[in-house]
Amino acid sequence: MSSGRPRPTPLWFELWMGAITTVIALLCAALCWELAAQGSFPAKVLLWVGLSVVGLVAIVFAILGLIRYHAVLVSLTAPLLIAALAALVWYEVPETTGWRLSRPILEDQATACANPGHRTRLGVYTVTYITRRDGACLFYVSGGATDSEGFAYFPDSAPSTGPAGPGGIGYEPFRGPWYRFVENT
Repeated sequence: MSSGRPRPTPLWFELWMGAITTVIALLCAALCWELAAQGSFPAKVLLWVGLSVVGLVAIVFAILGLIRYHAVLVSLTAPLLIAALAALVWYEVPETTGWRLSRPILEDQATACANPGHRTRLGVYTVTYITRRDGACLFYVSGGATDSEGFAYFPDSAPSTGPAGPGGIGYEPFRGPWYRFVENT
């Protein structure tokens, strides 16, 4: 018969939950980077799927740890990391942080609007091409699935906004003189 006291937390459980928590922390960090840097769609999907699978395993073992061993801290760390990531994504913190880190560098480059001739990193974004068009400096960033996309800097005037027609560019307001664009190819 059981005495009603929780069993001591076994070492294997603490090590297992430590490993799961480490994997979840790494996946969360990688996903935050991909969101901030406007990473590729396949990379984001793989990270979300990986986080979902490892997160489900963590939740199953967290329930086991709470019920069987009453190991609150060890059991809840991984699910709390996932909840924190969900809150960061919901409030667009990675995207906003990426933009705030990159905007000064992009504005410096927009004055000359010179294409470096190769892929380059400006702030957190991987820029594949820079060109002048429609009175703006366009920064094409990697990450678009089929169409080209990026940031457009209009220092003097605003473009007409709306979705792009076939073979055209559509601009959407972003922040101040900055616009997001999609070029249909």
